[in-house]
Amino acid sequence: MPNIENELRLAMVEETSALGVPPGLAHRVVQGAKRGRRARTTAVALFAAAVLAAAVPGYLAVADRSGVASPTRAVGVDGVKVGYLPPGLGAPVLERADAGGLRGTGATWGSGDDLVRVTVYRDPAFHAGGAERVLGGLRGTPETLPGVLMVKVRGREAFTRPEGDDLVWEEWPGLVLRVTVGTRYRDDLRRVADGLIPRDPTGGVFQGLRVTYVPPGLHLKAPFSVIDQTGWAELGWGGDGGASVRLLAVRGVSAADAETLLGWARTRQNLHTATPEKVRGKPGYRAGGGVGGASSTRMRLWLEKPGLGYVVVVNQGLATTLDRIVKGLVPAEQPSTSGKPATSGNAVDHVTVAYLPPGLRRVAGETTRLGEGWSAKAGRWSAGSRDVEVTVIRGVPLHDNQWVNEFLRGEKRESARTRRPPMGIRTTDPDGRRGIFFETPEVAVHVKVDPVLAGELDRIAAKIRIPPLSYRP
Repeated sequence: MPNIENELRLAMVEETSALGVPPGLAHRVVQGAKRGRRARTTAVALFAAAVLAAAVPGYLAVADRSGVASPTRAVGVDGVKVGYLPPGLGAPVLERADAGGLRGTGATWGSGDDLVRVTVYRDPAFHAGGAERVLGGLRGTPETLPGVLMVKVRGREAFTRPEGDDLVWEEWPGLVLRVTVGTRYRDDLRRVADGLIPRDPTGGVFQGLRVTYVPPGLHLKAPFSVIDQTGWAELGWGGDGGASVRLLAVRGVSAADAETLLGWARTRQNLHTATPEKVRGKPGYRAGGGVGGASSTRMRLWLEKPGLGYVVVVNQGLATTLDRIVKGLVPAEQPSTSGKPATSGNAVDHVTVAYLPPGLRRVAGETTRLGEGWSAKAGRWSAGSRDVEVTVIRGVPLHDNQWVNEFLRGEKRESARTRRPPMGIRTTDPDGRRGIFFETPEVAVHVKVDPVLAGELDRIAAKIRIPPLSYRP
């Protein structure tokens, strides 16, 4: 294929390689008891993979087996950088790939004994066991994968064959990577696999913070949330020898102020020593913790704002990197779905109110409400007796009936189909104001209007614009 045709084909495949990803995922798990009484705890996995086209191909100048420099063209495959390739392969051919119900994109260099192929599979539903599915087996059922061996790739469970020409693993939920080689390149199989780097391997944006640094040798774990009376959201990294980094976001009454956040960490994160200290310019603490009073972890915790606190925890072996990790946490600008920044005039907590009846003006100030594991911010627009209030709720208990009952206490409720998918709950408060309450994977929204604007309620709610999920690896 002529070079110009191949260049065009590469560009076209890259442009069309993104797969549709549904809003998110919630897995519920019942956990144990605390202080002699049973408590229901739900773990919610919220994961959204950003499927972005790779950068323009570049050239890697490497030495071939004879010691003569030979250019190999490297590309990104559906958002995954190919960091190492054997020399002398030339340009790849990109094509679609499907296996086990997962769609993917493959880049192939050479053929036959000289083959090197990298395939990236993405699962929009984020099912576990993607690697087994790609190989035609069932998760947790080894007999469905005869002749397949279990190995490790950067700490992750992987599958290979005795011939050493195929390696498949789940990089994280929803992202499966595969390397296949011909006989000539069997010795390069692991090196190619170890060189595959997903876009933003530090973890992208999590709970309003962009993670820009984690120590080398750690692999990203799937984010999750713990729902109980003092729930939190967590993103973590793990490595050899027990190396670990954890970033926790705490919302609601547990983060009402810095002292309350400290008390929460003493109870929930085994913190036992703390010294007051500004962290990222905010009130916080330098702390240590561990089970049974042993100093096995080091922490920094701080109050970002009332109702939102952060905790960073590392094992003692990574203590010297803790401050660099914290320094690398940068507030993330929340995008708007329109492609334009949301202004304070038409947005509440980065959620855009795209339609309002004519004549309404924004009322200065926003009110904040804190609950168990959630925080809510409300904005209001008014013109005399015509009033619109939009409340945005964030926190880990979303999709749990207990918190909904707490938030909507005092509201008369009825389930009714609205113009806003998914189906919302219609509400009426004691003052007769009509409302629509609905949830998305990361936020919940409650729109309320005075009775004179009841005819506009559905349109206002239908035009609410919520940014993409904040976790975008």
